[in-house]
Amino acid sequence: MHELRYCGFHPLTVVVRSDDPLLWLCDRNRKDRLTSLPKIRITPCKDAVNGMSYSLRSGLTALLPEKMDAVLVALADQPFISASHLKRLVYVYREDPSLHYVASGYGETVGPPLIMNKSLFPQLLELDGDRGARHILKSPDYVGKVVRYAAEWTFMDIDTREELGEARQLWSQMQMNAN
Repeated sequence: MHELRYCGFHPLTVVVRSDDPLLWLCDRNRKDRLTSLPKIRITPCKDAVNGMSYSLRSGLTALLPEKMDAVLVALADQPFISASHLKRLVYVYREDPSLHYVASGYGETVGPPLIMNKSLFPQLLELDGDRGARHILKSPDYVGKVVRYAAEWTFMDIDTREELGEARQLWSQMQMNAN
């Protein structure tokens, strides 16, 4: 989330569960952290528990009035995504106007963060269940590029306590190696 703000994306919409207290959005270094959320739009999604498509549709629906040419879809539970990675996606997207999408990838895995052109908005709004845009990325009907990275850990997606423990351990190792 913080990396997205460093990239200058606007408007920035965060889709959350309806009962989310939003504490994860607060800056822990500020004394008034509970009253100083960053300048972002919060889009509650009451159906988020039903699958990824509901969150994706909620976010896109909230942004449609802005009449944007594209959206960047990023997951809040991918803590190792950097601003430089996001800027590279934007650079690749802007270099080729014929692209429907630019996705991230490592090995055979392709996915978020990714940029999707407005031509894909109708397909995104038709998604259902716990299905994201993966089938769109695999379809020969759409032209896209994948920005590949060798470090699989960059795309770590934290959905369980075990994965959170692994991420913390990896972060600690990275900090020790940096010193």
